[in-house]
Amino acid sequence: MKTRIIAAAAAAAFLTASCTGDYHNLAPESAETGTVTLNVSLNGPSTKAIVEANSTADMTFHTAQIFVYNKLNKLEAKSGVVTASENIALSIVPGQKTIWAVVNAPELELSLGTSQSAGTLRSLLSDNALNSIVMSGSLTKEVNANMNVSVGVKHIASKIVLKSIARDFTNAEYDEVPLKLKKIYMSNVAADCDYACSGTAPSVWNCKMGVLADPVENQTLLLDSGYDEVLPQAGAPHSTAHTFYVYPNPTTLDETGDTWSPRKTRLVVECEYNGRSCYYPITIRTDTIERNKVYTISSLTLKRPGSVSPERTGPEVSSDVDCTFSITVSNWETVDPYTEEF
Repeated sequence: MKTRIIAAAAAAAFLTASCTGDYHNLAPESAETGTVTLNVSLNGPSTKAIVEANSTADMTFHTAQIFVYNKLNKLEAKSGVVTASENIALSIVPGQKTIWAVVNAPELELSLGTSQSAGTLRSLLSDNALNSIVMSGSLTKEVNANMNVSVGVKHIASKIVLKSIARDFTNAEYDEVPLKLKKIYMSNVAADCDYACSGTAPSVWNCKMGVLADPVENQTLLLDSGYDEVLPQAGAPHSTAHTFYVYPNPTTLDETGDTWSPRKTRLVVECEYNGRSCYYPITIRTDTIERNKVYTISSLTLKRPGSVSPERTGPEVSSDVDCTFSITVSNWETVDPYTEEF
């Protein structure tokens, strides 16, 4: 006897539109003495990110893929890429199954019968768009009778938000020279991750040590440029919120040397002061950058002209007076906020 899985991909409600997709099974269809139906719905994050800068666009389901593994960890059936409004019907043999769901991703190249888990394949940051963030999730279930199952998926990416920038130099000698905001971008960005987000080391990095490539890698996700805005001393802050997307960074020990090695992810504010570029590199100060979390810098106060390096807070003055900021970290589900200063 075979079991028929129906997977309905929807963000907020189960969709019932039918389709005839390009589905694949390990064994050909045979005369069935009976069937049972498992309704599987992709269930996305239930709350949106707590940032004014972003809508629910990064919560949207566009495409989905389903992979069903048997208890021997062999790929028994797969759906191929289907749109979020389609139902997925897969005939499988009853028993213990591990079901992987991948959302908004390119088609995963897995052959039926393989023992390679979908979770071990690598997702690239370049697979994402502002309105189409890659998500993944899995569950293991005994499938022997009619039942409804919801497969939860989470964003692979993390979200970094800067909400405001203000100038409040502590040295009066610097007050009269204009400080212009030029661009904001992410540095030391992990740009690949396995779909299981197992904590394996990234093999692809973008904007190493604050150096932007030409053209900029993953520009829409990592860079906000084109500014020439004067930041007034002790005046109104730049209050446009800026949102960036990076992949999880498992690095725990930071580096600041000129020879590349894995290091912590930073947000860099680039300004012009007295005709030269200066930088405010802000390390995202958590143990690691984790999937599906939003890290919010609610306010950034610039206390001096900044550093000549986009990677280090010196050498002109101590990093203790470089800038002050507070970071609130919250999961797209629930995470308690905290603050920091340096």
